[in-house]
Amino acid sequence: MAMRGVMMLFFQVLILCFQAKAWHAVRRSFELEQTTAPQEKLHLITDCMHVTSEEGEFSFVKLPPVRSTSKHGAHWMTPGVESAERADPDDPSLGAATVCGVYFVADPDQIIEVTMRQVNVDCRTGGLMAFVDGWELNGQYFPGERDHEKPLELRVQEFCAEQGASAGGGPWPPKTVGAASNAWVFRSSQNAALVQYRIPERGSFVLSARFHRNPKPCNIMAEGLAPYYMLRNYGLRRNCTLTALFPAVVSVVAVEVGEINESVRYCERVRMDDRLEVGGSVGLDPSYQLVRASTICGRSRGRVDLDQTILCGTTSVRLISSGRYSNQAMVTMRMADESDLQLATVICEM
Repeated sequence: MAMRGVMMLFFQVLILCFQAKAWHAVRRSFELEQTTAPQEKLHLITDCMHVTSEEGEFSFVKLPPVRSTSKHGAHWMTPGVESAERADPDDPSLGAATVCGVYFVADPDQIIEVTMRQVNVDCRTGGLMAFVDGWELNGQYFPGERDHEKPLELRVQEFCAEQGASAGGGPWPPKTVGAASNAWVFRSSQNAALVQYRIPERGSFVLSARFHRNPKPCNIMAEGLAPYYMLRNYGLRRNCTLTALFPAVVSVVAVEVGEINESVRYCERVRMDDRLEVGGSVGLDPSYQLVRASTICGRSRGRVDLDQTILCGTTSVRLISSGRYSNQAMVTMRMADESDLQLATVICEM
């Protein structure tokens, strides 16, 4: 009887030890699950020109049109398109190689890192992708070719992926790009970047976008939300541009450009190597066709508040520096409205 009691006590202790270990394993698993990083937000690209200021994963898929036969005759259908929008097989634009893009814009003091996680764009059918360090619209670039530290051939990097035999993973195998397989990872020099793609027939891609701090921002794409913008050359010989893709009211709050003892003045008539230009243009690159509202030099001792209304498709403020001085300017920029029309300093042909 005593032996039976000892055995029962032994089994009870054994069960308690097992439960303690099991709970530790469950708790450990729960803790690991809680500390796991949340999944990236997935964005589906549906517009040819997709503009975003968000991080996360971005996915695009294009399927070829399929031929469907019914009692009403044969017709072509594009997957995901309503019957009222069925494509005409004789339409020359069917399967046309339209160039589209994902346009990223971050905070002024950030740069953009793009990692291509999957690329399934067939080079042999005319498919192509490209990363642009900046933005491109109608053949013009931001920052302008004269304002960027890199030549254009280094800012535009093209790539694609050959398709091979399917291994049971779908109609065409995606090319998975990871750290161990020489991943395509790109970084911009400023807060604007672009991923372009041309997919004539079918293809897909998945990319991941991350924003990182830029300790010395120079060129800035204005999203219109910041209370003010700072342009600095950090004592270097370079041009820094603030650009907004809308008509805007620009206010120069403070400026330190050029000689230390010079007061703020307009210097359009004098050729100055260090100056601040305010104006607008029709295209994206202001370095070639900027219609100047003013050219400012000197150093302010307080607020200047020089307001100028730029009624152009693109509004720009360019800080041009020779490298002999540490130049900087503080400006504000807001979208122009009807009340600003009568005070327009520059009007461009739209």
